[in-house]
Amino acid sequence: MKHTFLSLLLLSAAVCVTPASANYFSNPRLGMNLNVGSAPNPTPAQLRRPAIVEEKTPVYTQAEIAAPPPPLAPPPFAPLVVAEAPSPPPALPPAIHHFVVFFDFDKSNLSPEAREVVAQAVSAAKRAGLVRIVVTGHTDTVGSFRYNQALSERRAQSVKAEMSRLGVNNSEITTMGKSFSEPLLPTGPGVREPQNRRAVIDLGDVPVAEAF
Repeated sequence: MKHTFLSLLLLSAAVCVTPASANYFSNPRLGMNLNVGSAPNPTPAQLRRPAIVEEKTPVYTQAEIAAPPPPLAPPPFAPLVVAEAPSPPPALPPAIHHFVVFFDFDKSNLSPEAREVVAQAVSAAKRAGLVRIVVTGHTDTVGSFRYNQALSERRAQSVKAEMSRLGVNNSEITTMGKSFSEPLLPTGPGVREPQNRRAVIDLGDVPVAEAF
């Protein structure tokens, strides 16, 4: 009876003193272990042991780590189209305003070649609508100045007559003679130079007959 009462007394003291093990009682002297309740409770030795908390580092697989999205491509730019400036129209060939007719020695009549040159001058004058034409006759240095002055004037008149025949008004043509004072190829006196036996047709207002 004493033993039973003592056991109960120890049981009550254990329940009041150790609230952490309220559902568990152990008496090695009596060889008694008592667990009150359905769930297993820690032993006093387990209660005195410090709690160990294991930290786990999360491990992510390659599939769980989402790759960053690729950068957005810049919008395509439309190619810059530069309109080419229109090419300038081809330049017109320079108009010919000066024609030279050559004569045989001591002659003022026109050769077939000379007539072709006069016809070209008339065509150019008609295209340009010119109203002022100057014909200047020249000679070589054979003979006197007076003789060659008359010869140079006859040569200019021959050209005027041919131009008039081809349709140019006589009032639009002025003639003059220069004797041998303005040779195309300077020579000494008494030289039969073919290039100096000539008549120059100037079309327009620029008198350049002296240059021929």
